[in-house]
Amino acid sequence: MKNSAAAFRILVPCDYSQACRQALEACATFDWQMPFEVFILAVEDPMQAAVHGPEAERQPAEWCGAFPSKVKIHPLREKGRFADVVLAAVATHCIDLIIAGTRGARGWEGVFMGSHAERIVRVSPVPVLAVPQRPHLTGLRDIVVPIDIDRDPAELRECMERIPGFPNGQFHLLHVETNPAGSEQSAMQLLEDYSRQLGLPHYTNSVIFNESVADGIIRYATQTGADLIAMGTLTNADPAHLFRPSVAADIVNHAKIPVYTFQLSHRQVSSSL
Repeated sequence: MKNSAAAFRILVPCDYSQACRQALEACATFDWQMPFEVFILAVEDPMQAAVHGPEAERQPAEWCGAFPSKVKIHPLREKGRFADVVLAAVATHCIDLIIAGTRGARGWEGVFMGSHAERIVRVSPVPVLAVPQRPHLTGLRDIVVPIDIDRDPAELRECMERIPGFPNGQFHLLHVETNPAGSEQSAMQLLEDYSRQLGLPHYTNSVIFNESVADGIIRYATQTGADLIAMGTLTNADPAHLFRPSVAADIVNHAKIPVYTFQLSHRQVSSSL
C-alpha cells in the first residue's frame, strides 16, 4: 500500500489537442485538498498525424507553466500507441489518477474509434477523470453515483473513500432499472439498504427506468444538474454485469460533465444486503 504521506500522483496524457488542454486546465485549477504532483505525458502516436515544428516544442513548457510554482511537475515524452504508452507510465511512475480530456464520440470516427479517454477508461487499472469541453471542476457538489444493487456495498465504499477532493459533496445514488416489469418499490428498498451500508454523510436515492443504462445515467445527471458522475467498473468481460467498461466508456463519450471511473474488485455479487 502507498505511504499516506506520499504526494498524490496525477498523470495527464497529452496528444497536443484541445482535449488535453482541457485536462491540464482542470488539473491545474482544481483544489485537490492534498499534496500532489503531476506527470505530463506527451505522446507521439504513430497511428495519428504527427505534430512537428516550434509548436510541438513550445507546448510542454506552456503546460508546465499552467500550474502553481509549488506543484512538482514531471514532463515526459514517449512514442507509441496512446493507450499502451499511458498504461506503461501508470506502472512505471505509480500513478494514482489519470486525467484525460475528451471531445466525445463524433460521427463515424466516434463509432469505430472512440476517444483516447474512452479507451483509457476501458483498460486503466487506476481511476480516470474524463473532462469534457468547458470543464467546471470547481465546486463539485452534486455527484451522481450509479449503483448496481447486486454488488457488495463494501467494495464501492472503499473506492469512494479514495475519491480526492469530493468527500463533502451531495451524492445522488442512482439505480437504473432496464426491466419494464421490475418493481420500483422493491428496487428502491434494495437501494436504500445498500446506501445505508455505504455510510455517506449526504445522499439521496433514486430509481429510474430506461432501456439503456448509459442513457439513463446521463439523462438523470442532466435533469439533476449534477457536477460529476462517479462510477465503478469491472475489467472482466462478464456480459451480465451492469457497469462493465463499455457502459462507462459510452458515458465518457457522451456526458457533458466530468466522469470519474474506478475499478471495482472481482468479488462475487452479494446474494442479499
